[in-house]
Amino acid sequence: MIIFLFGFILLFITVLQALTPKLLKQTEAFGVYVPEQYAKEQTIVAYKKRYTTVVLTLGIILLAAYLIWALTQSPTEEVLSLISVGVQFSILFIGLGYYFMMHVRVKRLKEAQGWTTGKKEVRVVDLQFQEKLQLIPRIVFIIPMIITVGLIIYTFMKYAQMPDMIPTHWGPSGQPDAFSEKTYFSVVSLPLILLVMQGMFLMMSEGMKFSGAKINPANKKTSVAQQLAFRKYSSWFALFITITMTLMMGYFHLQTIHPEIGSAWVMFALPLVFLVLTFLAVGIYIVKVGQSGSRLKIEEESPNLEDKIAVDDDKYWKGGIIYINRDDPSILVEKRFGVGWTLNFGRPLSWLVLFVPLILILIIVFSL
Repeated sequence: MIIFLFGFILLFITVLQALTPKLLKQTEAFGVYVPEQYAKEQTIVAYKKRYTTVVLTLGIILLAAYLIWALTQSPTEEVLSLISVGVQFSILFIGLGYYFMMHVRVKRLKEAQGWTTGKKEVRVVDLQFQEKLQLIPRIVFIIPMIITVGLIIYTFMKYAQMPDMIPTHWGPSGQPDAFSEKTYFSVVSLPLILLVMQGMFLMMSEGMKFSGAKINPANKKTSVAQQLAFRKYSSWFALFITITMTLMMGYFHLQTIHPEIGSAWVMFALPLVFLVLTFLAVGIYIVKVGQSGSRLKIEEESPNLEDKIAVDDDKYWKGGIIYINRDDPSILVEKRFGVGWTLNFGRPLSWLVLFVPLILILIIVFSL
């Protein structure tokens, strides 16, 4: 069962990596801005097809090799987990390596054909964009955090009846395989980690409010509608992950206080259900929405293919993945390759948003 679970994760990662070029805006290819006039350039289309074929083929070969090894060698759970993680990273590095090859080729093609030469760069601003946003209200993200704080208080109230050794990690079978001596800190370590993660999703939702909208001057109406819808669905997705994560980690913690409500079967099934629901939500999100709402069905308008293009900000994207622009007040920006959001590392606050939660989680983990 565990082998096929890891196999499913590997297959999901492989398919997602391979199909990424098809989920992006037509005006972005492998992290490079492509003016609307050249969005269907045959070479670009061929690059995308080649990327999908190569990544999917190599990923399936790795997956098949992994399954054959796991089914014939009967490894222990620990070895199986380590090899599975190694194969997952191998698939990710294959996709990333081939992406950089295509990124360089598209940049060279853009320069050789002069896609932006003689074109007037236009930045379109919708002054009512913030008012049109339909994001989940802040209080809805704060409610799970209040519940978690309540769980921490409840834990202190039940401190005396908790076991002397507190489970801190559960293996693939659902059985605890790591423990920490009971202290006032160790008994609330899991809710504290949950609280930090809830705060991260709250910051993500808040960051979307102030992220600048990249509106395509050739399709203004469609672009604005897709941008608004993309933010709305991203907010709902963040809330879904927050709620499911709170339910799962909350149950894990409560069964430490009340062992009678827990069982090895539930501890095994609950993360599995969470994983399946998360993958299902991700699948629906990327297929229905796509990056920047590119897959959403919006009332079509005729593209205005004059000598006007959106502002070419390739110089701010390092490798088409890392965004560094000190003049852009946005903390969160839409990814150029992949679906979702990334940080503007030109803003000092972005580094705090990235490292403060990470450091807090590491402090909690290594203090156990």
